[in-house]
Amino acid sequence: MISHALKIVTSELNTFFEGIQPALEDTVVLGNIATMESPTGTDNAEMRDKVVVTLVNLREEKSLKNGPYSFANSATLKTEYFNPPVFVNLFVLFSATTNKYEKALTYLSRLIRFFQSRNIFTHTNSNIAVNGDFIDYDRLREFKLIVDLYSPTFEELNHLWGTLGGKQYPSVLYLMRLLELKQEAVTQGGAVILETEEKIGFKPPL
Repeated sequence: MISHALKIVTSELNTFFEGIQPALEDTVVLGNIATMESPTGTDNAEMRDKVVVTLVNLREEKSLKNGPYSFANSATLKTEYFNPPVFVNLFVLFSATTNKYEKALTYLSRLIRFFQSRNIFTHTNSNIAVNGDFIDYDRLREFKLIVDLYSPTFEELNHLWGTLGGKQYPSVLYLMRLLELKQEAVTQGGAVILETEEKIGFKPPL
């Protein structure tokens, strides 16, 4: 599901870039920027002269973590209880790998303007039919992503690129909030309450 969500965002970005300046191939690709350069010093051809989209961290949105929730199944007339879904926030790095510095800054400027004009992605305003290295089980049916620019400190930025291999590219970091992950597994069930009976007692005055 995470892969599909990032593939959707990548596809929407490519549509935007293509509308500005047509290209022979996609400008934005989903990949691990840490593998951009091999141990022998050669560049990864699939990521060269691109904007590479990399998931660098994720966190659970604990404020939305409540107790088990229920659903009244009209077919079985039973109340089914599920564990609550997990909402995750994705920290996504966009790195411009072109050797031309001005071109890299142009890519980042276009990307920032794109997310400034469109910071919410859902199954109704995005193309969810994109293909990727996942099966139908891992596809999103319904989703909502809220995208915010995240500004790390110089110390955080230095640590991030040190973790990714040391070589730093012009980049920008975004926080994509509230991706819902869930497995529809019933934890317990019970009969649906169809009606209630209320008894009122009367106590005569003394």
